[in-house]
Amino acid sequence: MVRTIPPKPQIGNNAARHTETVKKLRVAAYVRVSTENEEQQTSFEAQYEHYYDYITNHPAWEFAGIYADDGISAVSTKYREQFNKMIQDCMDGKIDYVVTKSISRFARNTVDCLNFVRKLKDKNIPVFFEKEGIESTDQRGEIMLTILASLAQQESESLSQNVKIGMQYRFQQGKVMVNCACFLGYDKDADGKLVINPEQAEVVKRIFREYLEGASCIKIAKGLERDGMLTGRGKTRWYDSTVKKILENEKYMGDALLQKTYTTDFLQKKRVKNTGIMPQYYVDDDHPAIIPKELFLAVQEEMARRGSVEDCKGRKRSFSANHCFTRLIVCGECGDQFNRIHWNNRGKKSIVWRCSTRLHKTGDCHARTVNEETLKEAFIEALNRILADRQEYLVQLKKNIQSVLTGIDPNATVEIDAKLSNLERQLVAKAEEHEDYTDIASEIYALRKQRDELTMSENARNDYLKRIEELESFIDEQPTKINNFEESLVKRMLKRATVYEDRIIFEFHSGVNVEVNM
Repeated sequence: MVRTIPPKPQIGNNAARHTETVKKLRVAAYVRVSTENEEQQTSFEAQYEHYYDYITNHPAWEFAGIYADDGISAVSTKYREQFNKMIQDCMDGKIDYVVTKSISRFARNTVDCLNFVRKLKDKNIPVFFEKEGIESTDQRGEIMLTILASLAQQESESLSQNVKIGMQYRFQQGKVMVNCACFLGYDKDADGKLVINPEQAEVVKRIFREYLEGASCIKIAKGLERDGMLTGRGKTRWYDSTVKKILENEKYMGDALLQKTYTTDFLQKKRVKNTGIMPQYYVDDDHPAIIPKELFLAVQEEMARRGSVEDCKGRKRSFSANHCFTRLIVCGECGDQFNRIHWNNRGKKSIVWRCSTRLHKTGDCHARTVNEETLKEAFIEALNRILADRQEYLVQLKKNIQSVLTGIDPNATVEIDAKLSNLERQLVAKAEEHEDYTDIASEIYALRKQRDELTMSENARNDYLKRIEELESFIDEQPTKINNFEESLVKRMLKRATVYEDRIIFEFHSGVNVEVNM
């Protein structure tokens, strides 16, 4: 005697087929459009209505929902929220059957397509691709899916390449594309042009100002966080890396460097820093500047200086800017920098400055330790000596101005800009004709580097003139001697202070040196 043992109810459509009472299949549809323009939005709505009617009008089906992703690429399923929710609902036994328009709507990645189809097949849940007329559980279904999914992936790769070429062409035309959703300081107008966001621009100006005043990126970040300033993403948490990126971003001086990164794998959407693998395009004066160019370049010089700080023996030193005298006090005996120390001598607390070589015992140095109050008093005395002999110092400043002006060539950058303009036109012409432009690109890169170096040099001279003018104004506007120490005067005027056993020589940015005995 043979008895038939019926199968246990399972997740998927087979459960309905083997129960005594035939239940309707719970059918869901997956809908996706890849862009957000008006035409595709209409397509999205049409698909939604089509599958609602398609499922509800089928007598053996029960409507289990429509999962729709709007404006998301099909290359990767990682960011398709509704797609992933649908798969999870299938795994949880909420769906018996899935319908979708085509393989390309389901996934343009062959591996993803087959993996998800097989995953659903293990749960006895077929996927029906309406356009191709394929059901995934059909005997020939997987073979056809493999072929058609590969074609869909190839189509996606070709589309990605066309988009990339289009973007490069727009770059060559100087058309800047910036995502302002997380770009601090700017918004976009109706024409897609960058316009200054006044409130955010003040935060950007603060960052540049504090850095030039001596603050480190970490200190700036902590200050912004303390004062409740928001990042470009609208967050209250600031990182020193965020501040550094802002300080390095040429867009804040109105220019734009295009193609800083590029996509290495269109499937994974992996982007890497462009280190010369792909061409880059530099657009001068593209949009309103938040930071003047001379100020931006001054910051780049300061960043380079801090990054190359070495002691007298060529060892790298970390830069800290917790005090106005930091990095400005130098040992007259060994040439190393002085560090600020909280001193506790037999219960008596004080703040002193001591040579790093002596402090860390890295060499033979016997330089004296200087109390911070003594250092402040010596600085005030140096300024008062300038005020007392103001006429003599004004004559010296006039001579310094004349020596600076003698070495300036106003036509140097103009000639380079003319050459660059000509070469850039040649590059665009060759790119449009799909000709090799490697040599031209290399020449453009070299000229830009030369111009940047020259601009930096000119900026340094302009900064020197500005410092001279600052001291002139200080002498003219200060009728009496100074009685109180001000950190701002140190930051504005002092270039270096060299400590000897019996004296300190203060060297000002204006080229004036004052010796104070101790």
